Amino acid sequence: MPFAASGPNLSFVKGRHGLSLIELLVLLGILGVVLAMSAGIFNADRQAVNQAAQTLAAQVTRARLEAIRQNAFAGLVFSTSGNGGYVVFVDRNGNRTYDAGEEIQTVTFGQGDWGRVKLAGVSGGTSFTFDTRGVPVDFLEIRVTLSNRQGTYSKTVQISPQGRATLQ
Repeated sequence: MPFAASGPNLSFVKGRHGLSLIELLVLLGILGVVLAMSAGIFNADRQAVNQAAQTLAAQVTRARLEAIRQNAFAGLVFSTSGNGGYVVFVDRNGNRTYDAGEEIQTVTFGQGDWGRVKLAGVSGGTSFTFDTRGVPVDFLEIRVTLSNRQGTYSKTVQISPQGRATLQ
């Protein structure tokens, strides 16, 4: 039989569409739990440690480029006292080591922008130097571990004997 216009079509009442208030509240509760669990990924301490590690890796490249650009020895010296830190330097007096007044940049963890970060450890040596051609002087591997103040999250920067920095 063809369609009859006898009245409004109420067939939508038979099949249920949409969510009830209870179902909506349950859905919002589940989403809240999922977001709370993922909040650890966006933790400010984790972000600070990751950024500090990326910055340190970039500073290794900067030291290499400064050695070539200024035709002088350049490198990094790590300090584990307090919360630790490092100095990027260009050797202006030619003794192939860092002396006061030769720093390009000094980074001190535990204060300022790096207030959430500490230098947890350095293995393989406490300094890394490039010659005037950008070649590492001692060809040793250094591993620098950065962590949050509580020590619950850490990131390691590995400086290879060839002078390449990678994050681990």
